[in-house]
Amino acid sequence: MSCSFTLEHYRNILETALEAGYVFRGFHEPIYSSEGKSIYLRHDIDICLEEATEIARLEAVTGVRSTYFILINSPLYNLLDESSLMLLRNIQNKGHWMGLHIDTGLFPQHDNEMIERYISNIANFYSSMIRLVPVVSFHRPGENLLGINFQTFVSTYSHQFFKDIKYVSDSRGMWREGCPCQLLRNRVYPSLQMLVHPIWWRSTETESMADRLRYLFNERTECIKSYLSENIEPIGKLLYLKNQK
Repeated sequence: MSCSFTLEHYRNILETALEAGYVFRGFHEPIYSSEGKSIYLRHDIDICLEEATEIARLEAVTGVRSTYFILINSPLYNLLDESSLMLLRNIQNKGHWMGLHIDTGLFPQHDNEMIERYISNIANFYSSMIRLVPVVSFHRPGENLLGINFQTFVSTYSHQFFKDIKYVSDSRGMWREGCPCQLLRNRVYPSLQMLVHPIWWRSTETESMADRLRYLFNERTECIKSYLSENIEPIGKLLYLKNQK
């Protein structure tokens, strides 16, 4: 099987890890020095929740648990909308954990104590609607947040998960050091953090990355059009007339 960004190969990566003896763990779980080979699998949901549900289903079927991080200030999905909450609960019902994805652009200054207070308040608010684990994944973190430990939550960029163990990521739709399936098969590292963005993973080999990105763009555009049409009547009429041409 080729190392492509398809759901089929993603499942192959997970199965390879399990066959090699790796155990998938949560960032919030206790760490023991004798726990054996571990994978801390995470997903940053930057664009849409729908794509994450398919990854969550595939992982559950494979017998894998991971942590999903939801972006609190995403302009493309609303965490307080009931449809979003249903999708998040669907992911959790498959046995996965949920944490917050925090955009560091929200912080006016590099003050880690202020950042911790801010995140603690945000977590308290969302915890009333979503079951959250005390784990945070920063969106495009600056150097001041790398290798830093916090008191009230675990950072995926803390020293123990970002520096002490191997970190691999599919950012920008590529693995910088090659597909991790070979690393896992050969048991190169005893423990890894693996970041997987659901948006990059396609249904088939025939769907190109350009097709994938075009689909995501069109899907989000249709969601925005639908919302505007339902809530602002003149825009709904304008879109209706445009479709009639």
